Amino acid sequence: MKNIQGVRRILLSLVIIALVASSVTVGAMALWTDTETSASNTFTAGTIDLALTNGSPLPFNVTAMAPGDNVTGTIDVTNSGTLELRYAMTTTGDAASILDEQLDCEIKVGAVTLYSGKLSSAVIGDPAQGAQAGDRTLIATGSETLTFTVGMPIDTGDGYQGTSCSVDFVFAAEQTSNNP
Repeated sequence: MKNIQGVRRILLSLVIIALVASSVTVGAMALWTDTETSASNTFTAGTIDLALTNGSPLPFNVTAMAPGDNVTGTIDVTNSGTLELRYAMTTTGDAASILDEQLDCEIKVGAVTLYSGKLSSAVIGDPAQGAQAGDRTLIATGSETLTFTVGMPIDTGDGYQGTSCSVDFVFAAEQTSNNP
């Protein structure tokens, strides 16, 4: 009889183990699931686009300039892009004349003077990468008007008679985002 009780205990233990195992298996198979999709994600790179109007070259085509004369012209600097930009301007002379070293130049935005000195070395900011003293910033689709006044000093000597010069104003722009 002891054998029969031992067999019963073993069978009862096996039945209990089987019931526990089946309940775990059924519980594992009864998981609910759901899936969602975030579709059509698009990415577009921004742009900077420096545009110059009322010039390129400036509306300067001055002939017969005399000591004491001043001429004024404007140029609109526009960011036609989608990102903020910063710009600088430098001057490149033709190196064939010294007249650009004699002429005075003043560059303003409204009442603020950005440069005052000789035409040959006119500069706004610094075209080196990164933020530099004097660099100008334009938001996306922003613009500003620069006023250039170029004058021949009243004390300009006879050596400048009949001379001429050609000067380029070179604008360089870069993004400000992630560009300290």
